[in-house]
Amino acid sequence: MTELLKNAWEGWRQLNSGGKLGAVLLAALLFLWLTGKWKEQKALFLYTAVMAVCCIFPVTAAALMLYQTRFYDYEWVWSLVPSTAVAAWACARFVEERPGRSGLSAAALLTGALLLCGGLGYQEFDLSFEGQERQKAEEVLALAMQDVQGERCLWAPRQILACARGWDGSIRLLYGRDMWETSLGAYSYDVYDPALESLYQWMEHTDESGEALWDKGQDQVKLSGEECLRIAVEEGANCILLPGRITQTAAESLAEPFGGQLQTVGDYYLLTL
Repeated sequence: MTELLKNAWEGWRQLNSGGKLGAVLLAALLFLWLTGKWKEQKALFLYTAVMAVCCIFPVTAAALMLYQTRFYDYEWVWSLVPSTAVAAWACARFVEERPGRSGLSAAALLTGALLLCGGLGYQEFDLSFEGQERQKAEEVLALAMQDVQGERCLWAPRQILACARGWDGSIRLLYGRDMWETSLGAYSYDVYDPALESLYQWMEHTDESGEALWDKGQDQVKLSGEECLRIAVEEGANCILLPGRITQTAAESLAEPFGGQLQTVGDYYLLTL
């Protein structure tokens, strides 16, 4: 519950950092109230106003997040608020108040204001950077998989796993993108086994020595590289890409108990079993 309250407390600021649709909604509600236009659609106005307050106030916002089974991030509670419809309603009534040229000017100003709202609540992404990262990952996969015969079960850092299935659909993964992008499993009650989650934490946060610290709730758990590799092998992994930040000595020490072949592939160490 503490985590939910923290996310709800910071949620409003984060929501408006990528766009001002929330602020536009509040301005629309204020305009409808002051002009008396809200009486045209009392039910819609009152529902929108009440739900907007509930989404902004941290305690009620946390309750809504909990109601949505905790699979959702804060911004998704705003799906309960008809923001676009009410903003459009207010804009239409605003233009009606100023017919003729002034009405067109008002419409142009309102359109410009909306276009200046960033991503209208959604963060922008650098698609060129995403493309470069994907190309690098595909190059690593091509080198890593060229000599592997039979069924391949891959365990690797998430930037590699994110494009592995698309690069070759025959590759089996220990876990997919829904491990770190929980919204992809928003309509499912299935969860990963804690052991697999520990593998992900180790792969993403291991240091040069092959050890990692995992902040699991209120506790900090130390993850051993050798133990994580053992679990991965038991789960069926036979192609393991170790992060390049691990020293070569540590990588060789981790691979030794499993008797596989260790080689350098780009910025990674490939262990094949």
